[in-house]
Amino acid sequence: MLNSAKKLILCANNRSLTAGVWHGTKLQSYAVFNNIDQDYTAFSEYLAQQPNTNIYLIVDAVEEDYRLESLPHTTGRARTEIIERKLNQFNRSSVFRAAHFINRSTEKRKDDNFLFVALSNADSLQGWLDVIQANQSPLVGVYLLPMISQVVVRQMKLMAPHILLCEQLPSGFRQTYLHNGRLRMSRLVPMTDVKPNQLAYFYLVETEKTRLYLMSQRLISSETALQMVLPALDNSHHEIAKSISHDQGLECKTVDILAYAKNIRIDTSLVKTNPELLHMQLLANGHVPDNLAPAAYSKIHNLNNTRRILQIATAIIVIVGVLVAGFYLWQGKKQKNQLQDIAAQTAQQQHLYNEVAQNFPATPIPSTELKVAAELVQVIKKNSQTPAQLMQILSGACEALPEITLNRIRWVRSATDDVKDEASSDSAVANPSGQVINTNNDPTNLLQIGFVNADIKGFTGDYRAALNTVSQFVSKLRENPAVDYVVILQEPVNVSSLANLQGSTTDENTTERPPAAFKLKIVLKNNVITPDVSLPTINAPINGGLS
Repeated sequence: MLNSAKKLILCANNRSLTAGVWHGTKLQSYAVFNNIDQDYTAFSEYLAQQPNTNIYLIVDAVEEDYRLESLPHTTGRARTEIIERKLNQFNRSSVFRAAHFINRSTEKRKDDNFLFVALSNADSLQGWLDVIQANQSPLVGVYLLPMISQVVVRQMKLMAPHILLCEQLPSGFRQTYLHNGRLRMSRLVPMTDVKPNQLAYFYLVETEKTRLYLMSQRLISSETALQMVLPALDNSHHEIAKSISHDQGLECKTVDILAYAKNIRIDTSLVKTNPELLHMQLLANGHVPDNLAPAAYSKIHNLNNTRRILQIATAIIVIVGVLVAGFYLWQGKKQKNQLQDIAAQTAQQQHLYNEVAQNFPATPIPSTELKVAAELVQVIKKNSQTPAQLMQILSGACEALPEITLNRIRWVRSATDDVKDEASSDSAVANPSGQVINTNNDPTNLLQIGFVNADIKGFTGDYRAALNTVSQFVSKLRENPAVDYVVILQEPVNVSSLANLQGSTTDENTTERPPAAFKLKIVLKNNVITPDVSLPTINAPINGGLS
């Protein structure tokens, strides 16, 4: 997002402020303001011309503090708490401070190496910050210029382990010490009253001071070979480098900073007059270092980000809603067309049917009666019954008592159990065909009734035994769960007191006994079957006989 949006990049030192407007990575314009009241007003008017433009502030100040510290390797909240505690320990009075992660140690503990940086005095910066806050401009962050300088060293592939980068800036002479391409310390020295012919000597004096400071901080030793790197803006820097290398024996190397500026898409003529534009271009290219500003200074920027996220989310929701609504409209139109096609096809088929129906022959029976007849046939098929159940029950009882011989079986279906074997009853009336007419008007709720004529095989005249056998046969029938009840219509012997006794005990044929015949009435339990359709009232035969 930094490379595509419009942004305002500032570079402030103790004496002035350089402001540039970038569109993406292209510098559009820039202006320079001095630390005076009139320029504060001019800067305020300049900000008013760039409303809602994100501001990035680079600081090039003398009052900088650097501390190298190793911390136990932690993550998450524990790491944040340790860093905050160290910042309070080193820079409690500093408002602008940050912890820059360098690398992780390769020793056994593998601690995290941090460089704690801070502005010990931000008075020269406060005037510009007041103007930014007064205009409600979105300040993204505050950054140190030396932290961007290390990007120059890495991109130019300067591989020496100990590099002292010496830059001549509008704020003065800055020397930045880097160990293996990583920032360790930087110091800025004002260059007031330094004549051009004294630059070589001035560089040597300040380099020696920097070396002594590095040794005091135990960043280098007395035997450490420092490589001075001078960004060459003109031929004078090459002469200074030769003088330092020849007279003092110190390795001093120049780099073509103008060629590098061209590679990062900044006009070389601008870099000659305003060297700080090089660092500002690097930030515009996306090399944003650690932010020193507290959250209070970035409040407006954070609110703008939240507002922008909400706007994007709203736009996405609206777009999705429009797409969904369009999809449903398309589906509705498609379904409407399908319904119209189906309706047209239905009308066409109905028209064809009517044309064909005109040629149908006349039927003597109305269609409603044919429908009732068809439904009646289906119900009759579903509820048809046979004497198979009765015969299975009798078969089971005869297997238990093989001396019973069945002579006659009559199976009847009736609405009541008052059916007699040969005579009529109130609910079942005999007709010439020997069938019973259902008076209950429900052809699906009929009882199965069986009449059985049997005798006892091998009867010897022992009527008591015959009575016991019949009793056992009846009990066996009653044990069947499908049997409702059993009635003995005729015993194997007439036990009535009114019966006549005939015969003689001296008769020669006394050994020929009459058979021990008996007669039973068996009523099965009714299993009601509910038909699928209502049947009309009919009068039809419902019982029959099996002999």
